[in-house]
Amino acid sequence: MNRHLRIALIGLLIVAMPGTGIWLASPRTAAAVGRTLHLDKALTWVSGTPTTSSESNESFDESWEPVPDAFPPFNAPGSVVVEHSVGETPYPVAVTYTPSQVMRWAYERSPEGRLIESEIQAVMRAIDPKDKDACCAARLIRNVLSEVALARRADDATHAIVAYHKLIAANLAVTKIDEAIAIQDRLIAMSDEAERLELPDGDPLKLRQARLELLDLKSQQRFNGLKLRQELSRLTGRDEAEVALAIMIAPLPEQAPDVVAGEMVATALAQRHDLRAVAVLCRDLNSCNIDAARLLMGIVSPGVGLSLATAAKGLFSCLKDDPSDNDLNARRRQCSQLHESLKTIIRNETLQTVLDVRAVNKRLELMDQRIALTVERLDQTRGAVRLDESPVGSDLLVELELFELQGLRIGLQKDLALAMDNLDHVRSMPLP
Repeated sequence: MNRHLRIALIGLLIVAMPGTGIWLASPRTAAAVGRTLHLDKALTWVSGTPTTSSESNESFDESWEPVPDAFPPFNAPGSVVVEHSVGETPYPVAVTYTPSQVMRWAYERSPEGRLIESEIQAVMRAIDPKDKDACCAARLIRNVLSEVALARRADDATHAIVAYHKLIAANLAVTKIDEAIAIQDRLIAMSDEAERLELPDGDPLKLRQARLELLDLKSQQRFNGLKLRQELSRLTGRDEAEVALAIMIAPLPEQAPDVVAGEMVATALAQRHDLRAVAVLCRDLNSCNIDAARLLMGIVSPGVGLSLATAAKGLFSCLKDDPSDNDLNARRRQCSQLHESLKTIIRNETLQTVLDVRAVNKRLELMDQRIALTVERLDQTRGAVRLDESPVGSDLLVELELFELQGLRIGLQKDLALAMDNLDHVRSMPLP
């Protein structure tokens, strides 16, 4: 090694080593190391391997909470990770999500909507402004695909609010299961302490089996919540670490609002983007854009408009009686039929969804009556236990039954929220 090379290497080490120490001491690096440790902990729980030999799988399961960094890092454009600092180390802080925020983020992010809009831009850039027929076709493509893009954005917004409401239901279910487990533990303790208690269904083994079933339900809801948060991150483009801690603040609906079927259908027929796309297609269909219209028909209704112009002309020349019955007039009639058919479909979808909302609302009313009767039974049983007219612990069994009904009610509330989301979707309601 010559003298100049040795001097260069020594200088490189002098410059590089202090920089390495600074990098290792930086807050960003410390945060990355902390995230790695959290990820290792999460993966340890998922694998079922306890951290120490003295910990049982059951206690480890109950003490575990979702770790925000259990997902691979994903920093989407426009995402914000909220951080506070203690000393030099940042840590994530939970943020609140409203339904309107979630829908707006998904609407603006919509990958399919962006792709269609990019296609519109590509078509418009490729058109020769001096070619009148090409400009005529491009305008039709732009007007029709713009409505289709809005429909795709509305689809993604609906997917996001559905995931939002499902996540709220999963979190509420976990809370109710925890309360039921606490009651189950009291029953088990009483049964173990005194076999003399004549509890109905008070067999200790059976009680422990029921507790394990509750833990299984809790585990399912927890993982379901993690999946829904991952789905929300994908749909909205928010950072996964932020979504993992986000608090969904909107409650599930207690009852459905008044729904008038005729008004719902009228709103859907006026606002549905797919119907508006067909209406634009029928209105602007002309000889200068018939080829583009044929392709657009296949987009809004697969299988329509796929025949070639030459084949269509040859077929109509053989069958038509009126010389004016050319390909353009045939396509206009076909578009009109497509428009009327789609109106019928939209009307049916809207009426079906209205019935879904009403049906779930009726079931909620019946469930409230069942819960009210169970609460009355619980009060009577507690009074009987105090007077020694009923076995000790029988009131806890009724309380467990009450928790079960409350859990079923949460499921009905979720169904009502999803039915209302679907009703808003079939009507193409504007974002809140």
